[in-house]
Amino acid sequence: MQFAHSMERAVTCAVTAFERMKALKVAPTPNNYEMWYAYVADSLPELRQEIDQMLSRGTAFTPDVCESLYQRHIGSRDTRDGIDDASRRLQDTMTSVATAVGTAQAGAQAYGQSLESFSGAMQHGGDGDRLAAMLAETRRMTELNRKLEQKLTASRKEVEDLRRNLDTLEEEASTDALTGISNRKIFDRVLTEESAKAQANGTFLSLLMVDIDHFKAFNDTHGHPLGDQVLKLVARSMVQCVRETDTAARYGGEEFSVILPNCTIAEASTIAEKIRRTVAGRRVINRRTNQDLGRVTLSVGVAEMALGEPLTGFVQRADEALYAAKRTGRNRVVSQRDLERADAG
Repeated sequence: MQFAHSMERAVTCAVTAFERMKALKVAPTPNNYEMWYAYVADSLPELRQEIDQMLSRGTAFTPDVCESLYQRHIGSRDTRDGIDDASRRLQDTMTSVATAVGTAQAGAQAYGQSLESFSGAMQHGGDGDRLAAMLAETRRMTELNRKLEQKLTASRKEVEDLRRNLDTLEEEASTDALTGISNRKIFDRVLTEESAKAQANGTFLSLLMVDIDHFKAFNDTHGHPLGDQVLKLVARSMVQCVRETDTAARYGGEEFSVILPNCTIAEASTIAEKIRRTVAGRRVINRRTNQDLGRVTLSVGVAEMALGEPLTGFVQRADEALYAAKRTGRNRVVSQRDLERADAG
């Protein structure tokens, strides 16, 4: 990100940014400095508004919160906005040039037509040879302009194709190739963003950690193609059961996760149970032999983020609930509330 400030203004913003960071106990990393400089300079209104709201609530600017703010307001802007702006400007320039060339071509054609109309009357005069040369030059210029216009049109199409390819690449980079749902990279990004929002706004955020029971044994017995079929079945079932605002992702291997913004642990447990029942209610069939391979079951851990809790602690509690579900027999949903009741008893 670039700032167009005078030296005096830049120094003032820099000093103020460091003072803010020190007062709020924000680590003076390059990303944090850039973000707080932008805040002080008021160069990103949306960033300033969100930070002001967080300050009014007394939100702690933890490393996770700062990283989320940076990625949402600065990091992603520098990457995608730069690509969009460059290609947009290139397209605009080529459109303008193509228009100008088209206009010039039309003018040349009109000029040529005018000369042609006069040529008959002047063929017997002394200027016939000169006029013929002028006509030939006009025809040559018209042809050159036509070829230039074709080339510019082709170049503009190439840029449009490039933008479409970039969109496709971005989608592929965010999707698990096998199951078609979000991948671990998107899970990490969304969880960071949603946890920062929940901490800043005091809203609920729940997390499901999901594991396919005995998946390794299934894979070893029936082979990877059928194992892939099971992974796809679980992913489809999760997408069908979650809300539009939720993010279902493949966490790794046979483990999945669901991020549920504005969702209490009771509501999240209900969704988790719905996922478990949906998967358990479907049989796995070998499509090649039509052999019935039985049912797949899931173990699910559920956690709700606590105010001021670090992100690593939140994920760890969901994992602990998942491990408890597997320890106590699998094919069940266990929440942090269940663990708390067990500890109290």
